[in-house]
Amino acid sequence: MCLAGCDKIEQAVQPGKASTESAIPPGLSPQYFPPQGFVWGAYRPQGLPEVRYGVASPPVNPRAQVLILADATYPAEVYFQTAQQLLDAGYGVWLLEVPGQGGAGRYLLQGDTIFAPDYHDAQSAARLFITDIVKPNPSKPLVVVGTGYSAIHSLALSLTMKDPDVLGYVAYDPYLGGPIARGGVWHANEPPGTYWGDIAQTWQGANPGLRLRVKSDVWQKQMAKAFEALDGLHMPSIGGQASASVLLLEPKVGLTADANAASRLCSHVAHCVMAPGDGPQGLGTAVASFVDEVLPKAK
Repeated sequence: MCLAGCDKIEQAVQPGKASTESAIPPGLSPQYFPPQGFVWGAYRPQGLPEVRYGVASPPVNPRAQVLILADATYPAEVYFQTAQQLLDAGYGVWLLEVPGQGGAGRYLLQGDTIFAPDYHDAQSAARLFITDIVKPNPSKPLVVVGTGYSAIHSLALSLTMKDPDVLGYVAYDPYLGGPIARGGVWHANEPPGTYWGDIAQTWQGANPGLRLRVKSDVWQKQMAKAFEALDGLHMPSIGGQASASVLLLEPKVGLTADANAASRLCSHVAHCVMAPGDGPQGLGTAVASFVDEVLPKAK
């Protein structure tokens, strides 16, 4: 016999649905608008909540595609400027939020915190998304980009992807291990004071569903494990396809200790080169230059 609340309980145990729209905040500067023709979509990896993704193509047939894995700290909307820079260079762009963050589907009992029961979920979701949705091919190869926490997932994918049409991976300003600040709930009068953080604040003001900021204890532990899995390698790991190139961009204004930690992390990944990053404002331009370098490897 089923009581009145059964339907709600059954719905609650289903993997969460992603948000496939967002409102442009009033007063937003045009360089942070969605690119022309940009559309949102959702995809459900097997056994996981839905990922949230967006896609846009340049006016001409793209020479390659770039997948940006959104950092858990921000909704994917903060990368619109980066996406436009890549589109201007002639590349198609995908944005991806993995389950448990941003506007992606949430886990059962996740609540209003960034959450993941296992760091492998993010990497599996990205890998399946590439295989099932992006479908890189010799005429439209792919480069994967991660920033901050998602940079760790990009580096990990470089070791596990087997697709020869994924030509390269970029890790910008990667998380370098250690304690992770839990963060506070969103408040309209408390902008973070960072470039991407303030853009995120504006989007979150107009879209309450994108206000996940507090990092759950479980997510923090899993993210630390993801870093340790890479940092614990004792020699460069070939993994994936041997021809893929990896670029680690470390901000120029960082601490020496951070630069040393980033260099050590890069040393554990085959074909990884470290270079200084100019900042988030020019990330798309830096990635476009990297794509230009790896494109000749396409067959």
